Amino acid sequence: MALIHSNFDFLNRPWWRPDYDDRVHQYFISNTTRLQQAILLSVNNEDELFWEGFMELHRERYLIECISAEGNVDIDDIKQLLKKSWFKLKKIQNLHDTINGIFPSIFFLNLPMDRFTPLLAQQLHQQVGNGLIDNAGRYRTRYVMAAQENYVYLAPNLIGDRMEELFRQCRVRFGVEELELDDAIKFGACFLSHFLYIHPFMNGNGSVARLLLSYLLSRFTVVPLSLYTGTRTRDIYLQCLRESRYHKSFMPNALATFILENVYTTSHNICAVMDINVPNNV
Repeated sequence: MALIHSNFDFLNRPWWRPDYDDRVHQYFISNTTRLQQAILLSVNNEDELFWEGFMELHRERYLIECISAEGNVDIDDIKQLLKKSWFKLKKIQNLHDTINGIFPSIFFLNLPMDRFTPLLAQQLHQQVGNGLIDNAGRYRTRYVMAAQENYVYLAPNLIGDRMEELFRQCRVRFGVEELELDDAIKFGACFLSHFLYIHPFMNGNGSVARLLLSYLLSRFTVVPLSLYTGTRTRDIYLQCLRESRYHKSFMPNALATFILENVYTTSHNICAVMDINVPNNV
C-alpha cells in the first residue's frame, strides 16, 4: 500500500486565496528555489553572529504560532497568556527544548533519514508532553474521534504496524539524493495526512506531526517550518486535512498546496527581514 506518493496535482486556484491572486504552483516552486539559493549564499558568506538574532526570532515566532494555531487564539492574546499561565509557559518551554534538540540550525540541514523512525516520534512526543500529557511517548490504547466531527481515527491495535510502514516509506522516498522540491512537499503532505489519521497518541499529535514534517523537509526549507498564515490558519489547515481524507488513497492536493505556499512565504520573509539580495527580481 503506497502511503507516500506524488500521484496528484497541486491546486492552482486554492479556495483560501482571494480571486485576484492568480499565482500557480509553478510560481511558488521556481521562486522558492531562487529565494532559498539566495538565503544559502548569505548563510555561507556571513558569520554566525549575523544570523543568531534572526534564528532566535524565528524559533520564538514558531512557538507562539503553534500555540495560537492549536487554540485558535490571536498571537497578541497568546503573548499575554504566557505572562499568566504556567501551562502555556511549560508547553512553550517543552517545544523550545525539543526544537533546539532536533534542529541544531534552522538552515537546510539535510537531516539523516535513517533516524526517521516511529521511535523518533515517540521521543518527540515524550519531550513535548513532559509534565503535561499522561503516558507521553506511548501509543494510545483507546478509540478516539476528531473533535466536533463524525470521524474515527485508526483503530489502536493497528497503530504500531501502520507507523512502521509509514516511516519506512518516508525513509525510502526522502532518502533519494535527487529529490525535487515539488515531490518532497507532496510526500510531506501525504505523511502529515496519514500521521494525523493514525493519531498515535491521545494528545499532542499536531505538535509532533509538524516537527516531523519539518524534519522531512529540512533539505528544502528553514526549520521548523511555520504553517501559520494568519487568523484563518486553523480553519484552512483543518479543512485541508479533511479534504485529504475524501479519497481512500489519501489525495492531499489542498494540503500540499498549503505547505508549498508556507515554504515560499517563510523564505520570502527571511529575505525581506534580513535584506538579502535575490536575483531575477523574485
